[in-house]
Amino acid sequence: MTDTEATEPVVTEIAFGGRTLPQTIVDIEDAIVRAAAGESLDLTTEHDVIVKYVVPTAAVRGVKSSFRRDADRGWRVTLRPRAAFGTTSDQQV
Repeated sequence: MTDTEATEPVVTEIAFGGRTLPQTIVDIEDAIVRAAAGESLDLTTEHDVIVKYVVPTAAVRGVKSSFRRDADRGWRVTLRPRAAFGTTSDQQV
């Protein structure tokens, strides 16, 4: 095993395309719980409101998040447990 393999977390990708907004909210809650438990997740959605919801909700639960707009896939939201970032001085929410 190389040093890179030992330090990079396994990331689960979840695409929320084609789901209704209420179902997506329920699934986002589950994703935040998983991230708080130590899992690293990358989420994609076409709903702008999901980004506005997930970032503060994740922060309250101690989960780091970041987001960006992908031209071809909509919004990409990254959820990481705080330990995955190393320190609390990171510039991400």
